[in-house]
Amino acid sequence: MIDDEANGNVLINPPENDRFTPSPTKGNQLPAPLTPTRISGSSTESFTTPDPKKRNTQDLESKKLNRGISRATDNVNLVSQARSVILAEACDQEYFLETPVHTFALPDINAYPENFRAFLVKDLIAVSTQQSLEQANRLNWWTAYCHRLWPLSTSGDGNCLLHAASLGMWGFHDRLLTLRKTLHGYLTDSPRRESLWRRWKRYQDLLNAQAGLVYSEVEWRQEWNAIVNMASSEPRLRRLSVQSEPGSDGTTAGNIYESLEEVHVLALAHVLKRPIIVIADTVLKDMNGDDLAPIPFGGIYLPLECSPSECHRSPLLLAYDGGHFSALVAMDFPSSGPNGALAYAVPLTDSSGELLPIQFSVDPGNGNESDSSLTMTQNYDLLESYLDVVKIDPNGTRAPTPDEGKNNGLLGSIGKSVGQKLRLKLTRSNSQRQKVILCATLHMDKRHEYHDAMINNYLETARQRFQLQDEKSQNNISVV
Repeated sequence: MIDDEANGNVLINPPENDRFTPSPTKGNQLPAPLTPTRISGSSTESFTTPDPKKRNTQDLESKKLNRGISRATDNVNLVSQARSVILAEACDQEYFLETPVHTFALPDINAYPENFRAFLVKDLIAVSTQQSLEQANRLNWWTAYCHRLWPLSTSGDGNCLLHAASLGMWGFHDRLLTLRKTLHGYLTDSPRRESLWRRWKRYQDLLNAQAGLVYSEVEWRQEWNAIVNMASSEPRLRRLSVQSEPGSDGTTAGNIYESLEEVHVLALAHVLKRPIIVIADTVLKDMNGDDLAPIPFGGIYLPLECSPSECHRSPLLLAYDGGHFSALVAMDFPSSGPNGALAYAVPLTDSSGELLPIQFSVDPGNGNESDSSLTMTQNYDLLESYLDVVKIDPNGTRAPTPDEGKNNGLLGSIGKSVGQKLRLKLTRSNSQRQKVILCATLHMDKRHEYHDAMINNYLETARQRFQLQDEKSQNNISVV
């Protein structure tokens, strides 16, 4: 994982990840399986009996949060400085963070020996999330065209959405709750909050219709007030930590926050003025593999209330699995290294070629509860307004190597010889008639100023921990 649990503390009872919470105004009218249900990220309550094997894996990942890049000795001050700068910038802005576009990337761990590489994977990657989404064919089905992406181990304390966003941009968790406080302020006081309310109301109304539910105006406002209050930085539960000691500075260790929902992802896209793409499965299955309920989080969240000219065009990528958000990042690859995948892009379609849903895309306007939806052309126009979109001809035998796509954070141009050899066509997307894979480019050249130093410090510390672990293992073998 990338950041530590505060002060190296680990929760005695890590939060369970799967949660279904009926709306307070729905009473006991719980719909049948596959009827829309509120699903919140990273909570402490479980609706179904979790898989013990998966639970054990998740618990282990939670306990790993006392290790990682920011826990490297030389990184403590760097991370503290970076957080202070971000906090100061947040204080200067009322409802959003005016930050440069930053994208975090892992080092190329494939360059290391197998045993050390396995150590790094366990230390950094949310393995259960990766396996779950890959088996569902939602993640990395595109490796013939684009580079593989990796979900980072992310703290599961109810604030995982903001932790994941912070990790994906800067490489450390939202420990000071800077993102969460700004998000809550946006939903509470921003002049655009009414627009978000209308988008959310239309979205929720469509879900309610499937369940045969009708809200009164009072119930609508109660629901929205609950949505806003969820984003508060006040913890809803406090727990002791394994390593807590009297007088220790356990600032956020043990605090559990309200888990967040789809509309909070939309609000976060506005706070950051940056598109967010969430990779998630579409249906939650029970222990027998049968469909239980839809998962609504996956899709594209655009800062639609902001002018595209004001927004960053490189999307922030998140993974969602088991009620938990994780940062989704790429790895750096050497320019000379062989690789058959396109450098730094993410598909905007699923594996069947269907466009990912653009969440909350319609604002019905004041007093107009129209059920109108955007046409396919309007969806494409929206995507091209906020993202650098390219189309990939799936008939190409392979895609360019990483160094062929790093120019200015775009995919770059392909020379004639390369094009003839690879038979891959990349152009700006201006037509939906061609059977192509639409992708959004990632601006990987935009890094936080401490990025490289943090990575180098972490790798040095990781080597030391790996050597100690290896020595202990060898000693145990010798004793036996």
